[in-house]
Order: sequence, then structure tokens, then C-alpha cells
Amino acid sequence: MDIRVICVGDELLTGDTVNTNLAFIGDRLAQLGLALQGEICAPDDERRIIDALHICQNADVVIIVGGLGPTIDDLTRPTVAKFLGRQLQLDPAVRDGIRAYLGVRAASLPADALDVQAQVPEGAQIMPNRNGTAPGLILRHHRTLWALLPGPPRELIPMFNQELLPAILPQTQADWDAVTLHVCGMPESTVEKQVRNTLGDTGGIHLAFCIKNDNIMVRLSQPCSCRHEILEQAVHALRNAFGYHLMPPPHRTAAEYLGAILTERRLTIATAESCTGGGVAAALTDVPGASAWFPGALVTYANDWKTQLLGVPKQTIDTFGAVSEQTVHAMLDGLLNNYHTDLGIATSGIAGPGGGTPDKPVGTVVVGAAATNNAWREVKTFRFNGLRDSIRARTTATAINLMLANLLNH
Repeated sequence: MDIRVICVGDELLTGDTVNTNLAFIGDRLAQLGLALQGEICAPDDERRIIDALHICQNADVVIIVGGLGPTIDDLTRPTVAKFLGRQLQLDPAVRDGIRAYLGVRAASLPADALDVQAQVPEGAQIMPNRNGTAPGLILRHHRTLWALLPGPPRELIPMFNQELLPAILPQTQADWDAVTLHVCGMPESTVEKQVRNTLGDTGGIHLAFCIKNDNIMVRLSQPCSCRHEILEQAVHALRNAFGYHLMPPPHRTAAEYLGAILTERRLTIATAESCTGGGVAAALTDVPGASAWFPGALVTYANDWKTQLLGVPKQTIDTFGAVSEQTVHAMLDGLLNNYHTDLGIATSGIAGPGGGTPDKPVGTVVVGAAATNNAWREVKTFRFNGLRDSIRARTTATAINLMLANLLNH
């Protein structure tokens, strides 16, 4: 299958918006054994959008994302209609649906704002938008299926899964058999080495590794023409090799896996954070039901708050520094002794861009994970490269994985 994506929007080209939609579409199709053959990002300009449509016009499926809103720069709908020789027609049912979604807000909008998004190209199949105003559209022209999707991820993702996939899957044929595994508590290089040592000669299986959220994603794929047993045997061997480090479905993040283990064992966890600024707590509370095992967090960014709220001795900070294993040990002591939680995570570090020293350059972070009553504890120093956001994100992921690895080992 030749599947192409066209993403429309000035904001994607100026860097104002990160194109997470393309990553989602590529990943979702890969799970189904389908591969994108190309992607074009076009500005909000009719001529450039038409150029992109010309390039993709012989594909089996073309997915066009963005530019379906009501403003003057939303050009996707009329430009695609013009390119395919279709007339735009006001669809009263679509207009009523938009008005119903907006509720009382519809009364404050100009009438033409509703009319713009209710314009439907002749012969189009409408994909309802239950999370926004702009409907999706499917048009079939010669051998190509053209799909128009709204740009906001909260609208695109459910529409893609619930409306578009059922429309295109009957006419697609998978190129690959693929299985995706998620490994937590291990660095990427260690995961790759373990995979290659386990599988040896992969027998035509294609391997792909990447850091996905707070874990390592391992994707195994092979052409559909190959015997499926080869892939099954490889997956079975890796499950045995990685053991508890391999996250069981449906968990897709280490935080979800951690939450499931805490629920099963009826344990609670809290965090004491400095450089991550509550990032670990945010990752944990992204998991539905976290209130059952996560009572709260302390963001002790300033040294005096570390002393006042966690009881970290001033002498410890003065002697070893806030970014030290000694200080993180003291943060864990204060968290576990004073806040009645079974488990604790503590972080301290230098995220930059300033604040580094020759002994502790930017990217130096200390992460600790511990259980109450000194049942077990691990505090480690790491050096991360990258910008401030990257260092903070890696510290958050490392903290969750450190806790997870220790929980599973004990």
C-alpha cells in the first residue's frame, strides 16, 4: 500500500507547533503492518497545498491533516475540492452538528463561521467530529482515497481510530507483520545488545529501537511473505530474556506499569523533587486511578525548602551541595519518615543552561528511589546531555525506571 500524509499549517514550518500528528499516524499504521511512503508539510498557501496534492495523487491513500478550521488561513477544504474538481456545498446536518457541539457559544459566533466548516465537497463521506467542530472528510477519486482530518490531536486521534481506519482497512493489505515490545528499567544500548544476543541471526526480521516516553520500544517486523512462526519464536525468546523488564500489555509507559504494580501490592508512593519541578509527579498522575497510590509530592526547589519541608540538614547541603547523593539520601529520609508513604522518589540536578561547574557540569543529576524502613534504597548520579527540557524529561523517566527496577527486583 502506498500511503502518504500531507500536513498543512504555517505553525508546523515555523516551529511554533511540534508535528505530533505525523508520529501518531506513522506509529498507528506500523502497528497494523502498514508503512508510510512519504510525508509533505505545506504552509497555509493554496499553491503549495496543490503542489503537495500533485505529488501524492497516485497514492492509494492520502491523509491530509489540518487547515479545516473556520478562519481565512484554513484552506485545505476548498483547495482539495478545487484540485479534485468537486463543488463545495453547505450541508445543513453538519452545520446543525457544529451548532449542537458549541451549545450556547454558537450564539456569539458570526453565522458565516459556522457555514465555513459546514461546507462539504460534492460526494464526500463525512466523518463526525465528537471532540471539535470541523468534520473529517473522505473522498474517492479514481484509485485514490483522500482523507481530510482536523489538526488538533484531541480531535484527530479518535477520528483516525474510530472513523478513518474502518474506512481504509478493507482496501489495504499489510506489508509487514509487526510486533512492538516495550522494555523498562534498562538503557537503550543495553536493550539493543540483549536483543541481538538473544536473536543472533534474525532470519530476515527487521529490528528498530527508540526511546518512547519513559521506556525503550523494540519493534520486530518482517514481510508478510515470510513464515509468521519466525516472528512468534523471536518474540517468545525476547519475553524470556527480558523477563519482568518487558512491560505486559496494555501498558505503554513505565508510569502505567508502575501504577499497576503499586495497585497490585497495595503500596503508595510520593516524590520529593528539585530539578524536575514536579515532572515525576505529573508523569505518575497522568495514569488514570493514580489517586489510589499517589498521595502527593513536594517540590523543594530552593535549598531552604529542602531543609524546612524535608529536614535535609543545612550542613549536608553546605558540605556536599544540593546536587549530591548525600542530599538526595536526606531528601528520601525526610519524605519517607515524615509523610507516611511506602515508597519515595527524590531528584536533584543541574538542568541548565547555567549553574554548572567543572565538577558538576550542566546535566549532572542525582536520582533516588527507596522503600520505607530501609527495606531497600538506590541513589545514583547521572550525566545527561541536551537542553534544559531534555535533561528534565530524562531525569523524570530515569527516576520512574529506577523505582520500577528496584520494585521488580524486590
